[in-house]
Amino acid sequence: MSEDDQDIVTLKIAGIEYQLYCPPEEQSTLIEAGEILDKRIKSIKRKTRNLPIEKVAVLAGLDVVNEFLSNEGASSTETNDESPEATDEKSAANVSEEKVDSSEEENLSLKLVDEISELSKL
Repeated sequence: MSEDDQDIVTLKIAGIEYQLYCPPEEQSTLIEAGEILDKRIKSIKRKTRNLPIEKVAVLAGLDVVNEFLSNEGASSTETNDESPEATDEKSAANVSEEKVDSSEEENLSLKLVDEISELSKL
């Protein structure tokens, strides 16, 4: 196997295989990203059986980016000069908040999916 073959990662997203070039140090992150996207697509597809896969993929992508931006905004407001104990307390609080945020985001996703489903019927 050549060195170039080691830089190719195969991902299966929504039942379709993709072969992508990726440096070895970034492969685990790419694989994880593919798995997250695949799970989101499957979740939305179960809820909207009549929506084309292209629209489901866009919704899943928007959902993932929205979550990323929400988490990025939350982490940028935290300061780095806190004690480890304060950081641990915040981490525990964030875990419980993430559970609530997760259900709120899922409700938002469902609402968005329902609205798009209704629009696609027009």
